[in-house]
Amino acid sequence: MVAEQLALVRRPERRRALESLLVEPREEWREWDYGEPGEGFAYWVVGEALEQGIVLAYCEHGFGPQFPWGILFVDAPGQVSPEPHTLGMDAQWNWYLEEAFVRAGLWAGARDPDELWMLSPKERFGTLPRAEP
Repeated sequence: MVAEQLALVRRPERRRALESLLVEPREEWREWDYGEPGEGFAYWVVGEALEQGIVLAYCEHGFGPQFPWGILFVDAPGQVSPEPHTLGMDAQWNWYLEEAFVRAGLWAGARDPDELWMLSPKERFGTLPRAEP
């Protein structure tokens, strides 16, 4: 899935910047703020920007499957949060990994003035491109 998402990134410099944050996917679990107390979901960490206190994640539950790519907060080096981290709010979840990367503030480059986010794959692409094998 990460390879398919990278194939959607049209700007090579943005793709390289996103690739530099990718990690071997690992499964973690967090509570879901919108469910019963103690309810939570497993998710996959796919990218890390630990100095900024951010991880990029994939989760099929909660706001997924419509918005499966999330911006999750972690304790930055030297900081300890008094509250446990959760899966966060709807504004932290996106259609695409690139969208999560840019909206998290991890892309330092320019944004095109006509870049539109929060569009379904059909609205954004007409059809969803597939990654090359």
